[in-house]
Amino acid sequence: MLSYPAAIRLSSRTLNHLADRIRDHRQQRGSRWRRLNPGRQALLALAHL
Repeated sequence: MLSYPAAIRLSSRTLNHLADRIRDHRQQRGSRWRRLNPGRQALLALAHL
């Protein structure tokens, strides 16, 4: 399988907004720690889209 590096343009405002939403959701749910912090999880989710 070949893999190609990819880059997406993403404003820091968008990333911070999604990270804040993830952080708030975790607090509401009372979830325990995660392997990824909210910023990394937001970046991964946006890259997946």
